[in-house]
Amino acid sequence: MNPFLCVYGHVAPDHILTLERFPPLNTSVDVVEKRRYFGGTAGNMATMASAMGVPTAAVSYVGRDFPDDYREFMLVHGVILDDLVEVEGEETATVWVVSDRDHNQIAYVFQGAMSGMDRYPLRTGTAERSEWVHVCTGRPGYYLRLIERCRAFGKKIALDPAQEIHHIWTREEFRRALPDCDALFANRGELEKAMAYMDARRPQDLLEHVDMVVNTLGAGGSVVYTMGEVVAVPAARPERVVDTTGAGDAFRAGFYAGRYRGLGLKESAEVGNALASFVVEAKGGLSRVPSWEGVLGRAGSCTQ
Repeated sequence: MNPFLCVYGHVAPDHILTLERFPPLNTSVDVVEKRRYFGGTAGNMATMASAMGVPTAAVSYVGRDFPDDYREFMLVHGVILDDLVEVEGEETATVWVVSDRDHNQIAYVFQGAMSGMDRYPLRTGTAERSEWVHVCTGRPGYYLRLIERCRAFGKKIALDPAQEIHHIWTREEFRRALPDCDALFANRGELEKAMAYMDARRPQDLLEHVDMVVNTLGAGGSVVYTMGEVVAVPAARPERVVDTTGAGDAFRAGFYAGRYRGLGLKESAEVGNALASFVVEAKGGLSRVPSWEGVLGRAGSCTQ
């Protein structure tokens, strides 16, 4: 089966630590809870999209220590792993997410095998067969080569550096990448950084470079900008908020699920918001994988 969506980014274990509060520097505090979860931007997004019925491939670089249970979890949910590459002599990327009771977070990222991406040959086998290529976390040097190759293949490309836009991507690299893409995905802070890089005063100014800007706003829902319209969609209401890790990745998966099924931008954003609302009801980005019918039911309540 050819994938509709090919996601490049991290596939990594998340170790989530919960504190009552963040301590001052040079002091200590008790960890209330700790647990390992399946995570990473590409892992979260590809698994959720596949679970929603979207043929999806994940492209990532891991070590020989990559957990067998995570690989099996993705395969069970239908993720195409032809381009999940084990790099000899490297460890799998790992993320430690520290959260307090108010859901504030700090993430500590060990890049592992992902740190060497700039020197790796491109893996484009599944990307060449996909309709959309979603470029998420990873090294800009690799992704600039990838975007050029995928553009030559006539693929639709979404740029989504996530939090790495702040500390890995430079202004020059971002300005080279964006005009060769079709869409930009970003949360509030990431969109502000993208606008600063591109000397844009409004999100709509970025439409000089891409056809669509998708802005996620957490509890504020989401906004999709195109040259013809601005679509603002309120957040879906979760039953409870336990942990926000992976909510943005879930939104993206739901948005692509809507587009795959031929839904409009508004309806696709509603599906994205609804899927994200399920994720925040449990710890870890992949601990709460709902059915497509369940997501549709909650998406219908977004505008009520």
